[in-house]
Order: sequence, then structure tokens, then C-alpha cells
Amino acid sequence: MGRLTIVVALVAVLVGYLIGTSPAGVTPPTTPPGSPTALLPPWPIFRVAIALNEFFEAAAVATRPPPVQVKTLATAYWQSEISYSLTKSGAIDEVGAEGGVACEDVAAKLKLVPDFLCRMMRAGTLSGIKLLSTDAQGKYSLTPAGDMLRSEHPGSLRSFMLMINEETTKAWRAAGTKSLSSGQSGFKEAFGKEWWAWHNEPSRATQMRQFDAAMRSLNADVSGALLVDWAPPKEDALVCDIGGGAGHMTAAMVKHYPKLKGIVFDQPKVVASSTKEVLAELGVSDRVSTVGGSFLEPLPAALSSCDAFYLKFILHDWADEECVSILSAIKAVAKEGSRIVTTDFILGVDGANMEMSKRMMDINMMAANPPGAGERTWEEYAALFARAGFAKPSQLVKMRDLVSTVVTEV
Repeated sequence: MGRLTIVVALVAVLVGYLIGTSPAGVTPPTTPPGSPTALLPPWPIFRVAIALNEFFEAAAVATRPPPVQVKTLATAYWQSEISYSLTKSGAIDEVGAEGGVACEDVAAKLKLVPDFLCRMMRAGTLSGIKLLSTDAQGKYSLTPAGDMLRSEHPGSLRSFMLMINEETTKAWRAAGTKSLSSGQSGFKEAFGKEWWAWHNEPSRATQMRQFDAAMRSLNADVSGALLVDWAPPKEDALVCDIGGGAGHMTAAMVKHYPKLKGIVFDQPKVVASSTKEVLAELGVSDRVSTVGGSFLEPLPAALSSCDAFYLKFILHDWADEECVSILSAIKAVAKEGSRIVTTDFILGVDGANMEMSKRMMDINMMAANPPGAGERTWEEYAALFARAGFAKPSQLVKMRDLVSTVVTEV
């Protein structure tokens, strides 16, 4: 048997294995225009992509001399600084608006120093950044990644880029230095107050809007993965989004499930303003209502009809005691047979590269949130539900994303 035949046979076996062992996924009854589900590959392709990524990353690390590895780590922030500069300065938006433009023209339009901006833009074309590309005449255009940083992009990550490289950077530095000895969050060490207290000050309105926009930009990936890997208990279920913010996740659910209804539960001032505005803007106000309150207090009776209580990126913000309190409050109002559906970065359930990203998010929780916040393993989540009085075992739903979902029946 020739070598090519052997390779083809091995590939066929691998593909067959991946198809045979991959989750089936979920197909919502409706796929509206612009659905985030369209961006997700089938499970076998997703698994192959992850495996290849891990292989090449492991090969790169294995062949990298220790001095090079250390220098690469020491200067890793240079790439994010270049990306931040191109975004903050307006260069990304200007290149996106014009396309095929000289860096000197961008500098003139933005009233920036041509030499400095041109050097930044050239750096933006390098491997590892690749936000910009150049043609034979040296004129710049956006790459697909750079396009995601345009202000007007439907899924713009501009606010996320700015937030991560502004107050979050200072919180990380404090977490890695002062927090190690104080036990306080990096954010409190850097700014004197915890994250929410600082951002809710009237003078921080700009930062709060930036945070809200950053969270919205992250919603598409998660909502897409949830919609193709988890199905509501029934097509006409009532799904209650606990700490649901502006309601983008609930809106995505009801658009894919025409018979579904939803409730967004959040702080009264949130649901009274931004949530209602967003639901109206997205055209789902007739099927999604709002309820104000705090999940750290007894929940209102209006939530007793919920078939599913959805919590996205809620529990990782809190220490174990608060998590148990939140889950207990839901259990107290939930009807028998309803489900608690929790989406978070669950440790230890994916490969090395995805695990690294989750560990980075765990440090981000240490930097941004009060002591005790952080990512947890599957076993730690199961223990939280047990402490909150849930008798039935939790189910882990892996998704085509960094996040996973835990489903627990009441």
C-alpha cells in the first residue's frame, strides 16, 4: 500500500471518528437574517480546526528556544498596544471608510504625525496582528480582523478592544502585583473602588457605555453557540434571562423560536431604560417583557412561570457563597421541572489552547471582580448546585465556543 493511500485511509478514519463521536447539535425552527448561527461550522469541522490549532501551537512552542520564548512573553503587550492605537486613533475607521488608502492620507485626515502613524500602520500588517494589508502601491485596506474593529461593523469589537486596553489593563497590573499580597481585586487596588461602584459613578458614563457595547459585541458568538448546541425545554417555553442586561440574548432566542417567550430580569434602572429600548429596537417587545430586581434577594413571583432560568456570565462574577445564594433564590421561586441553564467558561473540559484562554479569563476575574470571583471546573459547578439544594444531577453541554453550558433541573 502506497504512502498516499495510507494517508488517505488515516484521514478517512479520522473524519469517520469525528463524525461518529461529535454531538448532533440543535437546529432552531427559524434562522432569521443575520443569525449568529451562520458563523458556526459543523461539529466535526470545529473539532478538526481545534485539533490542528493545538498541534501547530504545540509544534511552535516545542521548537522555540527558551530565550525567544521569554522575549516573546515580555513583549506580548506590544501587539495589543499597536492594535489599540490603530483603533483608538481612528485609523481603522478611516481605512475602512476609504479602502486602498495611503497612510499619509489617513494621517492628514486625522491630523496625526505622518511618520509615526505610517510606522504604526506598517506594524498593523505584521503576522500576529494582521489588522491591515497593503497592495502593490503600498495602499492600505482592512483585513477581516481589522474590519471587526470598525465602529459601524454590525458585530464591532471596537469597544471591547478599547475597554480591555484601558481600565482593564491597569486592573491586571495591580492584580499581578498588589492583589497577590492584599487579597483585594486588581480593580480595587488600581482605582480604589470595585468595578461596578467605579463604573456607576456619573463621571464614568463614557466607560459604562463602552463596557455595555463591549458586552454586546461578545454576545453574538455566545448566542450563536447556545442556539446550535442547546434547545429550550419546549418550543413555546418561557425563558427568563437572569441578569440579562439589555436583553440581546433573549431577543436572539425568541427570533429563532417563534413560539418562545422571554423575561429579562435585571436591576430596575436597567430594565426601565436600556432593556426596553433594545427590545423595541429589535422588534421583540411583544414577546419579551421585563422584571426589575436583584438576584441577590428573593426573586419576584413574576418569575415563577419560567420554564428555564438562563444565567450568562453571572456566576463567575461571584464567590461561592453568593453563587449559592443566587441559585437558592432561583430554586425558591422555580416550578418543578423547570431548568437552570448556566453559560460560563468552564475549566478542564476542552483542549489545551481553549483551556489557556479560560485560564486567562480566570485571571481577568481576579483583576476585575471582588475576591472569590473566577472560573470554575465542571465539578465545582456541580458542587454549587448541590449546596443550593438541587437534588438532580447537572448536565454539561459542550458548545462550539470557549464557553460551555450547565443544565440543572429543579
